[in-house]
Amino acid sequence: MVLQSSKFSRRSDSENTPPTHKSAKSKIRGGIKDASRRRRARATGGHHSPRSVMEDANRKSSVRSQPSLINIELSRSSPSVQPAHSTSPVSMVNVALPRYLSRPVFSQIAKETITAVAPELAGTAIGYIREGLQCLGPDMLRVLTGVKTEPTSNILPQEMTVVVNDLSSDMPTHMLAVYARDVPAAAKRRVTLFPIHNIILATHCANLPILPESDVIRPSTTGSTVSVPVVPLCIPAPEVFPQLSTFLYTKRIDHLLASLLPCPVPQALYLDDPTNERVLSLLQQYASGLATTHNAQRLLTHAMMVNGLWRNACALGINDEKLWCALDVAWEVLMVALALSTGQQL
Repeated sequence: MVLQSSKFSRRSDSENTPPTHKSAKSKIRGGIKDASRRRRARATGGHHSPRSVMEDANRKSSVRSQPSLINIELSRSSPSVQPAHSTSPVSMVNVALPRYLSRPVFSQIAKETITAVAPELAGTAIGYIREGLQCLGPDMLRVLTGVKTEPTSNILPQEMTVVVNDLSSDMPTHMLAVYARDVPAAAKRRVTLFPIHNIILATHCANLPILPESDVIRPSTTGSTVSVPVVPLCIPAPEVFPQLSTFLYTKRIDHLLASLLPCPVPQALYLDDPTNERVLSLLQQYASGLATTHNAQRLLTHAMMVNGLWRNACALGINDEKLWCALDVAWEVLMVALALSTGQQL
């Protein structure tokens, strides 16, 4: 097993049990109500909401039992590495990709999960809690960015001491030890560490069990250490967990798409009606630009990133409209671009 720390220590939520010291009081618990009120006051005409994709998504999800596949034929190596005078045949490989990323049947967030991490929020509507966290999330993420840890062995401990360099919001409550489900027999299992806040996971990941109890007291000075429980987490694609985790904190669909696609995405593709002729034309134009400026291998690399994030979201049971809107947009763009790049028909 190979242990490594995440380079951007940004992940999850708040504390499980009420702090015993007044100075260590969680900002999340006292701030959910105020943050939700501020966010509603700023909202104007749905300007910050993604396009409505629920009806289209339901249509796509209805074909889960008989998924439509796209077969893309690619050379095993990039043409740029083939010698100009080479007469040997180019080895080709067929890649089968789903035409659409279907949505699973989502479970509801269990009330017991919320009660376990934030008893004072018991009975509060999950949407209301998420509204508050959307305002508080960026500050919580900044705290995680300043967390430093140095694992000293390949043995995963039950608890880990970390250094915190930002005290502006709640302290991390847990350290996720993220690893892949499938590993080649001869390879060592790679485990990457991500500090998180349990309230973020509890309010978004319906398929996660309740995390171990954590009572992290906010220190009085930066550079101090805190101890957090270590929780193993097996997911399909650990390499794109940072993008997913960051989104759960910020809810920035533009930032998520920027991390998944090779070029900036026109806002209309995720803000406007996807059935509008102008939007469809813009998507075709944007995908055509990608096909012109990036080879099929690179487009496939980005498609596998999107596919990995989709598999993670399904495994964790994340039902978030903005997230699924981003996945729909990124996948459609890449499928059109790959089809244009390889001469395939959609």
